[in-house]
Amino acid sequence: MLKRIITAAVCLAIFIPVLIFSGTTAGKIIFISLLAALAVIGVYELAGCIGLRRKWLISIPSYIFTVLIMVFVLYLPDKSWMIKVAFATAFLYIFVTFSVSMLSSGNVRMSQTAELVSVSAYIVIGFLCIILTRYATSSNIDGDVRTIMGNYLYMLIFIGAWATDSGAYFVGVLMGKHKLIPSVSPHKTVEGAIGGVLGCAVGYAIYGAVLSLAFNVKVNWAALMILAVIIAVVDQFGDLIASYIKREQGIKDFGTIFPGHGGVLDRFDSIIAIAPVIYIFSMLARVNIFS
Repeated sequence: MLKRIITAAVCLAIFIPVLIFSGTTAGKIIFISLLAALAVIGVYELAGCIGLRRKWLISIPSYIFTVLIMVFVLYLPDKSWMIKVAFATAFLYIFVTFSVSMLSSGNVRMSQTAELVSVSAYIVIGFLCIILTRYATSSNIDGDVRTIMGNYLYMLIFIGAWATDSGAYFVGVLMGKHKLIPSVSPHKTVEGAIGGVLGCAVGYAIYGAVLSLAFNVKVNWAALMILAVIIAVVDQFGDLIASYIKREQGIKDFGTIFPGHGGVLDRFDSIIAIAPVIYIFSMLARVNIFS
């Protein structure tokens, strides 16, 4: 328990200043670099999990792909160019990885390659959407940038994960009776899942109230509460997906980088699942949660 507390304290001491100063030029570079490092470590953990860590010809393209995507976000401010380059990079990554797998003379199974490519993309997209949400902008009807909405939006990712997990844990411990998906995660319950939804709704309500009262931000309460329900469900599925992969591979944790907490994928499994949802909900669907 002491090890977990110390690890959590150290991580908060690092992450909180990075989040606070992520709006500055230097802060942006540090923020993106930190997330890129976490993404690479996550892919490294995945490669080890499926037995490909020491097969460098098949695993190195995944690390390069992860770094390149993050670099493009930092140095290609033009979204149209960023999308084109990202698609080209993703295609090359998939093509090269499967080609190497084919030429490996049976040393790498196709199922391993497919799992590496698909889950690596899942990890990269998750961390990428944290960045895209952080630096998102809201435009008016004429297309002029109005407000840097990422200042408020990206915190929904972390609040959603924390509030959902907390609600699910406490309600599950106190009231949990009916197993949710015991074949994947034997300790999760239906009651805990409902508690996660309520926890996320409460967390978002408190956050919305703080923004409204302290910063004079207009909150679309209906959209925020709808998002809370969606995020709570996706958060718990993200956790279950990670548990499913670990159970399939017969491991307890993905890594040991966070003593007492496991690896990057153990700590960020929910976050990389909900970040794309928040980005899609607020940016692509043009739903103004804050204004």
